[in-house]
Amino acid sequence: MKKITIIFFFLAWVNSFSQSKKDYNIEAMASYKENQLKAIKLLKTTLKFAQEEKNKELISLTKNNLGIIFRDLGEFITSKKYSNEALQTTKDSIIKASSYINIGACNRKLGLYKDAISNYLNALKIYEAKKSLKEIATANNNIAIVYSYLNLNKKSLEYYNKAKHTFENLNDKKGISQTYNNIAIVYANEGKLETSLKNFRYSLQIEKN
Repeated sequence: MKKITIIFFFLAWVNSFSQSKKDYNIEAMASYKENQLKAIKLLKTTLKFAQEEKNKELISLTKNNLGIIFRDLGEFITSKKYSNEALQTTKDSIIKASSYINIGACNRKLGLYKDAISNYLNALKIYEAKKSLKEIATANNNIAIVYSYLNLNKKSLEYYNKAKHTFENLNDKKGISQTYNNIAIVYANEGKLETSLKNFRYSLQIEKN
């Protein structure tokens, strides 16, 4: 009986190991900046496995990660296709938020600014519900950037200040500095050069400390 039990657990371990080896999401996303084509190949292997297993969450995660890599390659339509498909199949709020962020980033690059804001706001709602402060700050910053493209400077400053406040709560000096720099750019575009310079100095001061 003992021997049978040992064999059973060994086979279960082997099966678990062989399945995990077919999920290359972590490996692909850790290395895609150096080799996008290799990462895509790994993710397509994972996607095939996930589809065979009918694992909806693995399918969703893999498709969104493919979307992220295709965005990095500048293939924004293909990127949106994968992330939209991920949204249709996942129930995982983090995958949903990441998909919205990626679609928003693509729409921003394509000049579809109102759509980008809508995408970022959908992600922001999820991050706020989960109290994910770093992601909240980043989403607010992204929304502010798009509003600045639309020359809606008041809305842009509103979201930059939200981002700055959250970065301050996190004591994220890089985030605070970058946000002050972005605020300086908005004021410069409005012709408020004194206020712009003041914020730019804040940015430099934080960066040096």
